[in-house]
Amino acid sequence: MTIRPTINLPNFDSEFEPAAAGRAARLTIKLRVTLVPLDPSANWTAPNTQIPGTAWGPMPPAHLATGAADLRRGLVLDYNNRSFPCKSWLTADWTAFKQRFKRAVEQGWNNQIILLPADSGTPGDELDDPDFRQLVSNPKVAAHVEGALDIKVMPDTIPGHALVEVAHLDQPGANFRVWMARISNESVQFSHSNSPFKDLPDAGTGQITVAHEVGHWLRDLYSTHFDHIDAKTPAAKFNPDRVGLTQATLQYGKTVGSRATIMGAGSEATSHEARPWLARIRRQTTLKTGWTMMHRIRFERVKYDVPERQKRLFGG
Repeated sequence: MTIRPTINLPNFDSEFEPAAAGRAARLTIKLRVTLVPLDPSANWTAPNTQIPGTAWGPMPPAHLATGAADLRRGLVLDYNNRSFPCKSWLTADWTAFKQRFKRAVEQGWNNQIILLPADSGTPGDELDDPDFRQLVSNPKVAAHVEGALDIKVMPDTIPGHALVEVAHLDQPGANFRVWMARISNESVQFSHSNSPFKDLPDAGTGQITVAHEVGHWLRDLYSTHFDHIDAKTPAAKFNPDRVGLTQATLQYGKTVGSRATIMGAGSEATSHEARPWLARIRRQTTLKTGWTMMHRIRFERVKYDVPERQKRLFGG
């Protein structure tokens, strides 16, 4: 058997678990996230995100208050360089936030991505029979691998794969625009946004903000971030006047369908969101080009269409 059980790299770690009776094979991306309770009274500018594996710069200023008398206040800049009144975190609130952060991100990504292997491959780019068997939990269900995300929240003094400052807004509901390196206490909430498309004004989307922002940290080894769903499409690059949308808006989805994705403005995982898992499963197995992604909902409809190879191996 040649499937590598674990791979640890500067962008993220991963673990492959073979299938067992009644349990699907699983590829889990393990992302270590350092959350920093930002001190709003400090004069601090968040640095640009670095390439994975390069040395972290100075850690952001952190402060936890033991009580109301110990709270610090100040102005914190959002992504658009607007100043917002913020306060430091109470210790108990910070503990609860870290737990909610982990739960919100994992709920936003998990139970959607299914990876399917090619039924057969070319010599040198295929799974041997013992490896293929590791993907079968039930001979009557097509071989597959579940894609999962596991978040480990690190102490605020130890850099992980991701470093995220967390501002505590002093005024609930403020229009604080977050990004991958700086979120707010409200980023763990599920929120709705209206469609920017003039002809579909009611096509709104819903998203857990931290699921999207952490998604940017699922980057490859040579990138500072994982792209928005339509960041590299001609529509996003050239900002066509026919829809009257800004380039930045188009990166979040130039169609209603793409806008509904996690790396758009919604909550659905597509083949774009599956790219980190597809890249890693190709590292962990001998099958390099024969992996495809299917959403779990669709897979449930076709999972009993067992490939011929599986029938041969299990006598179906």
